Amino acid sequence: MVAFAVLAAGAFAPARADAQRALADFKAGRYLEAASELQAVVDRSPGYAYGYFLLGHCMLKMRHPLEAETDFRRALSLDPSKPEYYHGLALATQALAEWNRTITTASEGLARAQDPPTRFALYALRGYAFGAVQRWDAAIRDLEAARNIRIERPVLVWLGKAYFAVGAYDRAIPPLRDALTMLPDDADVLRLLAESTLRLASAQPDATRKRMTYESSLEYAQRLASLRSDDLDAIHLVGRAALGAGRLDQAASIFQLVIFRDPRQCYAMVNLGRTYLAAGRLDEAEAFLRKASACAPRMAEIYETLGDLYMKRGQPRDAAAAFRRAEEIEPTPHPARPHAPTDTVNVSGPR
Repeated sequence: MVAFAVLAAGAFAPARADAQRALADFKAGRYLEAASELQAVVDRSPGYAYGYFLLGHCMLKMRHPLEAETDFRRALSLDPSKPEYYHGLALATQALAEWNRTITTASEGLARAQDPPTRFALYALRGYAFGAVQRWDAAIRDLEAARNIRIERPVLVWLGKAYFAVGAYDRAIPPLRDALTMLPDDADVLRLLAESTLRLASAQPDATRKRMTYESSLEYAQRLASLRSDDLDAIHLVGRAALGAGRLDQAASIFQLVIFRDPRQCYAMVNLGRTYLAAGRLDEAEAFLRKASACAPRMAEIYETLGDLYMKRGQPRDAAAAFRRAEEIEPTPHPARPHAPTDTVNVSGPR
């Protein structure tokens, strides 16, 4: 931990000696013993800021964030010049999910921090807090600043999630790939990579690159499904990527499996209908789209797909009616979703 890289200078030599023993206990994982020793130190020397700082970290380790916040605030009241004290307080407010206070406190620490390790810790912490309140552009700035100081896997994951949240899928992929090389079986990262490449492929104008990107999505999705064999969303993701890659038989079998396991999987019905439409099996496509409309009558994608089907059949009036229905349900354009159709991908916190 950055805060414990060096011992801060204190005003009381005996207190510093006792704090050294407490620090040794802390590093050995004996947090209760360390806290007891530090409490005795600050009781004898109430002006010893560093003692309160160490005590705050003990409280955090013992999952007492309110007590930790009190101790860090006491340390800062005695010595407001130490950026590591602001980092400690920001960790406490983070543990309390007090995101705006975390952002403010980390900012105060950054205004005082000079050494790269402390700046890294504060940028990473503030970047995560910005993400927690969905201030994604600010999160990206901080996480990029942290990555420029030091490469750490959590920062790469958070950065990928932040880029994903703003729809910058091409920017999300590189840090997520780097994170995956460090932990190849991370299901959350595999899911984000599969989703990012899937969305990137859908917007790719070049047919060859589109197919290659869909194939990358399929690879990630299959790896995810092998780790999460009971996760229908992961299995469905394989089908969506296979559909995009033109592997229609594989996509159809996947969507059928999802529906078999859960007959109320409305999204899978829509995608099975799309698969049959792409294969020219129009009657089967219409049958599943009608089932989907009964399952989720206010899903605009159903009627958009029915409109495409009727246009293919040469039924312009039916197509126009279907497109009007889609417009009534969802009259304004919406951003691409984590599934097409979709469930929500979690981008709210670090791994």
